[in-house]
Amino acid sequence: MRLIVFCVLAAAGLAVLAPQQALALSGGSPAPAGDRLTRATVFITSLTPTGRSRAQVGNCTGVLIERNLVLTAGHCLADLGGPSVVVAQFFEGDGRPGPTVQVAAGAMHPDFQGRGDADNPRPELLGADLAILKLARPAPRDRRPIRIAAQPLKAAKTRSVLAGAGLTDPSDEGSSGELRLANVSAEVVTDGPTAVAFGVSGGAVCRGDSGGPVMGQGGVWGVVIAIVRRRNLCNSTIFMAVLDPKSRGFRNMLSRARKG
Repeated sequence: MRLIVFCVLAAAGLAVLAPQQALALSGGSPAPAGDRLTRATVFITSLTPTGRSRAQVGNCTGVLIERNLVLTAGHCLADLGGPSVVVAQFFEGDGRPGPTVQVAAGAMHPDFQGRGDADNPRPELLGADLAILKLARPAPRDRRPIRIAAQPLKAAKTRSVLAGAGLTDPSDEGSSGELRLANVSAEVVTDGPTAVAFGVSGGAVCRGDSGGPVMGQGGVWGVVIAIVRRRNLCNSTIFMAVLDPKSRGFRNMLSRARKG
């Protein structure tokens, strides 16, 4: 079985953009029990041994798009061959992690070429910051995949909500794992099959929410990929990858994820 490796990564060192391995919602509101986005969102946790009885732990947020497939951010994936254990946890009615399913494999968007840097932020490639994880077994029967919007650019103009399960207290590393929702006002700022939207959320996005789904009318249209940083690693201004399920890159990623 091929397992996905996640590792805790530092900020990219950009003057304006600062993609994180895991971003989170501080603020927002608790996810309501029974909500379709709540029941489709997952908390991704990885454990990667680093030697001397130590290990790196990483977290991201993702969303179930098929019974055994989870969509998340591409920069959450660091390697595809290390001795890591990666699991996806679904949420109970109180917004805390519940049923756990192991991750067996995954695929990154073929146009994702890593992080930018201060000299070359490459905004045209931010929209390829996507990955799909394949679960070792289908999600529990009471969980339902949520559809990707057929017209994502149109959906991005509607009232949208993002879901994240990272740090609820930026100063407390143990405060992640509670699913929260926040309203988002977004505007698409780049064109093409890897478009990017810039937005302002009703909660501060920081460590734990990378890969969090953004849903408007018609379904999920985006994934949280980066924050705009001032003096700390949390902010309410964010960038989102706009999904294009009909594009070559997305279809390629989906096909490889299904094969595992």
